[in-house]
Amino acid sequence: MNLKFSDRTSIEQVEEGLELAPKFDCNGLIPVVTTDANTGEVLMQGYMNQDALARTIETGEAHYYSRSRQQLWHKGQSSGLVQKVKQLLIDDDQDCIWMRVEVAGSGASCHVGYRSCFYRSIPVGKDVISSENHIRLTFTETEKTFDPKTVYGDAPNPTKL
Repeated sequence: MNLKFSDRTSIEQVEEGLELAPKFDCNGLIPVVTTDANTGEVLMQGYMNQDALARTIETGEAHYYSRSRQQLWHKGQSSGLVQKVKQLLIDDDQDCIWMRVEVAGSGASCHVGYRSCFYRSIPVGKDVISSENHIRLTFTETEKTFDPKTVYGDAPNPTKL
């Protein structure tokens, strides 16, 4: 299948119409917030290019564009933690996607081994600065659902400094 997205011709068409006319940024990407379809928990935030969005629609499995690796990425291809799309939504001006998924295997979506990529919280309020003038994060997940070294082996870590 060779999916084509509609051209963006008017505000009314984009905001009220029935045509999928996504707005990709200057790098050809659109942000995607991915949540657990059952609990609503935020699992990750990523990006799709046109090919990733088309493949996600065609296969019903999450595909992203990896900015660090500069390539299309089928989530779970190497780990087995495939994200099965249960609902794919687009916002009012069609420049952001919300994907509700069920995750295979341990249910994890984070390459670090935690269930969610959002496994630390940032303190807020006037007394949050430590004695070293650094903000200290708090872990919200205390156990990993898998060992990244076992799952990914010697594959390069996608996190860039």
